[in-house]
Amino acid sequence: MQQHDYDDARGNHRTRLEKNVSVFVHFWDFTIWNGNLQELAFIKSSLQYFMQCFWKRTNKEGSKIEFAKELHHEGFPFGHQSLFFVARQKNKKHFLHVFLSQEGNSVREIYLEGQEVIMLDIAIGKAISLLTPSSVCQT
Repeated sequence: MQQHDYDDARGNHRTRLEKNVSVFVHFWDFTIWNGNLQELAFIKSSLQYFMQCFWKRTNKEGSKIEFAKELHHEGFPFGHQSLFFVARQKNKKHFLHVFLSQEGNSVREIYLEGQEVIMLDIAIGKAISLLTPSSVCQT
């Protein structure tokens, strides 16, 4: 917690407490550092988009979900990394294929079904909700 003292418009002395929160999200060795809101929002919207397509196709077995998104990191200890979110279909069931590629080689992967995608979406939403806006002091 950080304490900030200030005077309001009427000249009254006020104190505001701000949480100093750090949020890191890991997909294997792919780390979203200190609450990068743009990347967290990208992942959350990708998960929600997949789920919308998933529910639309529950009555249409066999119809394909056209979905493929990726995030890239350069210059980290692991070199060029890419995290992919791709819709896959096997035996008329839809899955979200999440996999990590380092230097062009697939290193880790998982296939998530609908309920697991919802659980991941909730977890990413909680990570985003922990982030607080920061005040910038101008002198």
